[in-house]
Amino acid sequence: MADKRRRKRKQRRRGRHSRLYLVLSTVLILAAVALACAVFFRVGDITVQGNSRYTDQEIIDVSGVKDGENLFLLRTSSIAGELRRRLPYIQDVSIRRLLPDTVAIKVTEGRAVAAIAQDGQWWFIGEDCKLLERSAARGGLPTVKGIEALVPAEGTYLAAGEDQSHKVGWLKELLAALGENGLLDKLGPVDLSEDYRITFVYDTRFTVHIPPVTEAGMNYWLRRFAAAVADPRVDANQSYTVEIMDEESLRFIPD
Repeated sequence: MADKRRRKRKQRRRGRHSRLYLVLSTVLILAAVALACAVFFRVGDITVQGNSRYTDQEIIDVSGVKDGENLFLLRTSSIAGELRRRLPYIQDVSIRRLLPDTVAIKVTEGRAVAAIAQDGQWWFIGEDCKLLERSAARGGLPTVKGIEALVPAEGTYLAAGEDQSHKVGWLKELLAALGENGLLDKLGPVDLSEDYRITFVYDTRFTVHIPPVTEAGMNYWLRRFAAAVADPRVDANQSYTVEIMDEESLRFIPD
């Protein structure tokens, strides 16, 4: 019986030693891997893709990535956020580590789709209502009136005072629906002055009235509008006022 107890104690000690050995081995392996990453995987090359408005060097400078930095300690989400903030036309950023020493930055650039006048200058906005740049000239962009930007700054998103904040949402939904239905390229002036409807001009000859809130949603009605405009029964030489309401059909009223 005593021999049996001694054998069990030895087995327990061997088990504890085995677990301790496994833990120490794991720690040493992880430490070796971390040391190897710190010593060997350092930035030696930075590539940039997808850019046309900004140069490779501008993007690299704003990213803050330097040769010799530890490849695995780069805070890619912070870098992407800084690029979108300081280079407003950049919409999306992908940053990849390519072993052994490359950082690959891929950007997607947006475009200005409308302009808002304020204090004698123009603010260009993207489809998502991001303020892209301030300009002395309108740059041929469709104008937006009926809303005043609150403390505008490049790289921020359009905001308005409490009495107009709802119109920011209307404008964002409108621009998104126009973009999704391929209508942005021929967009004319947009008027948000009225509280019960949005007015915009399309292709210089369609003056469109649409409620800011409909049961079917703005995207649904603009999809219907895009299909109707392409219908050959719509006279290409006629101007129309288009009334969009929560009913089964659009009203094209010849001017």
